[in-house]
Amino acid sequence: MKITIVAFDLWGFNKQLSKKLEDLGHEVSFIDTSKIKYTYKNKWDRVSNFLSKNLLKKNRKKAYIANKTNELINSLEKQDYCLIINPSFFKPELLNILRKKTDKFIAYNYDSLDRIPLPDNFEALFDKIFSFDLKDTEENSFLEHLTNFIYLEPNINQTPEYKSFIIISKSQSREILLNKIANYFDHINIKNYLFIVYKPATKNLNKNIKVIRHHIPLNQVNELMLNSEILIDLLRPNQTGLSFRIFEAMAMHKKIITNNKMIKKYDFYNPNNIFVIDENFTEISEDFLNKPYEKIPDFIYNKYTLNNWIDTVFNKQTLGN
Repeated sequence: MKITIVAFDLWGFNKQLSKKLEDLGHEVSFIDTSKIKYTYKNKWDRVSNFLSKNLLKKNRKKAYIANKTNELINSLEKQDYCLIINPSFFKPELLNILRKKTDKFIAYNYDSLDRIPLPDNFEALFDKIFSFDLKDTEENSFLEHLTNFIYLEPNINQTPEYKSFIIISKSQSREILLNKIANYFDHINIKNYLFIVYKPATKNLNKNIKVIRHHIPLNQVNELMLNSEILIDLLRPNQTGLSFRIFEAMAMHKKIITNNKMIKKYDFYNPNNIFVIDENFTEISEDFLNKPYEKIPDFIYNKYTLNNWIDTVFNKQTLGN
């Protein structure tokens, strides 16, 4: 079958989906707009675009990316399925072209509707709309709930170097809470944690929080997670969906500290493995920090695998095993 995936795949999660579909024998076109780069010809070109953005409200870089994306989509043959991740990232005319190019047009919202609303004509555009945000799906009948997926093979490290690990990108609210966790770990004399923030929004972070200016590839992040005992998952405001960190933790048998209160509604929730905090937390249970991970039953674990995700989105009867 011919399947197209369109996404801004900065961290590489959707690439895992594309690879899996190819392994299953399908012809996959993966259009990753994060890989479309505009290169300035010279310093004047950079200055010219700066002036154009601020005076004329025209961004040459964004226009270039949009044009390249349109070219890729226009070159597609008729598709059996098209999956677009966060459709509001893309212009209406591009979505309309995709609609005409495919038999089944499916959207997956990997964000809350408060942060990333759907296109105005979503009902006419899409055959199905999935969302990872449980609150949104409970409040909107046009959305079908679908979490992210376990894309990793099971892998366990019995002697991790770090007590805890997190990597996040710029987000003031998350950085403030992460700072509190770092301060708490310092207070109880846990020193071997690795907290990384990409281009932070907050000044005066804990001195033990590492600041970076360049993205770390997903495979390197996975190595750091595997080498840690507890993963930390912090949500952006107005989000209740489960991040990929939860599913990476499942594959690696890692415990989780999270501020996602909705996680208690899921069948894999186990207070031995998952500790829920909020911005007012004062301590993290000593039992939680020291007890070993408890394995999730296979019948629950298998519900969240990439294979099951594919069966749900693309129709198991059509795709086959």
